[in-house]
Amino acid sequence: MQSRVCICVLLLSSCLLMFSDEARAWPFRLRSNTSRTYGGGGSVGVAPKSDPDSAEYRSLRVYFGYDQAKTLDAAFADRIRVFLRVREEPLADSREDLVAEVKLTDLSNSATSHVKWCPVSFDRNAAQQSEQLATFEVANAMDEAVIQPQKVYRLFVTLHRKSAEYGKDSVVGRVPGPYYVATSGGTLLQKARQQIAMRTFREWYCTERGWPRDGGYRMDCHAYYLWATGSHTVGANRGQANLGRLFRVFRSGSEIRHLTREAPIHGDYVRIPGHTFMLLAYDEHLGKVWTMEGNFGSSIEIALRSVGSGWQVGHLEDEDIRPEVFQDDGSAAAPGDSLALRELTGQLALP
Repeated sequence: MQSRVCICVLLLSSCLLMFSDEARAWPFRLRSNTSRTYGGGGSVGVAPKSDPDSAEYRSLRVYFGYDQAKTLDAAFADRIRVFLRVREEPLADSREDLVAEVKLTDLSNSATSHVKWCPVSFDRNAAQQSEQLATFEVANAMDEAVIQPQKVYRLFVTLHRKSAEYGKDSVVGRVPGPYYVATSGGTLLQKARQQIAMRTFREWYCTERGWPRDGGYRMDCHAYYLWATGSHTVGANRGQANLGRLFRVFRSGSEIRHLTREAPIHGDYVRIPGHTFMLLAYDEHLGKVWTMEGNFGSSIEIALRSVGSGWQVGHLEDEDIRPEVFQDDGSAAAPGDSLALRELTGQLALP
């Protein structure tokens, strides 16, 4: 009897030791898992959130103003207007001229970046109690086509004091995090794609900063896409897209590269087993897609994914956009009377 008890104790001790070792290993495995693999194709990782060229500079209490940037008034095909919410008191109170050093990357070719120098203007009339509003515009130089219609760009911004020469001595600091923006176009679909992308960029940025998000969706990947496209697409109900009305035929993931040579893909839908996300761009350099994803680790993330041939891809077409989407009252929308602005003021954009 005693020998049996001893054996049982030894077996129990061994099991407890194994369980303890395994339990200690779990946190390490979770922390070391920087990429994921979903059924139906490829690995995925979160897109970079800092620029190594400016990482050593001080992070400023200056933030991007997506509420202003996502309105139709700020939607351009050939330039980018960036709004800054300046909470850094010395900058907000100073009359010193500032210049933004902008590192601009087209997501369709991340191998190439362009640096632009843009004067910053403060709007003293729009100042609030805790912040000043500032803007700058990134535009093409003469005979240059860096900024093009229907594209998605990433910007890293460093602020400098205006100077005859720019370098470390002129640096004030960097605006934390990247700024994502989509340029517009002339057609209804091109405008809708830009607006869809911008409203999701706003949600992503607010999540990054810990600010309140829109209350029109729950933290679910599928619900996030329905909300993102619902304000602009036909057949939508209460601001939620009707995918059965939009995508009668799904393409495969292997078609994405060829599709981007014919049309933009930001705003397009992808379904894989257990997950849904939105396409932003196909990166020719990396051979991957940039994506906007809801419920990515219980958050919203911009990610990079290797393409899976088994993906189901829904591609937005002209007929998928509500003809009256930018003129709800039957006439051309007045300047500033965009869907985004009406969301800001709490008015319903759709019946």
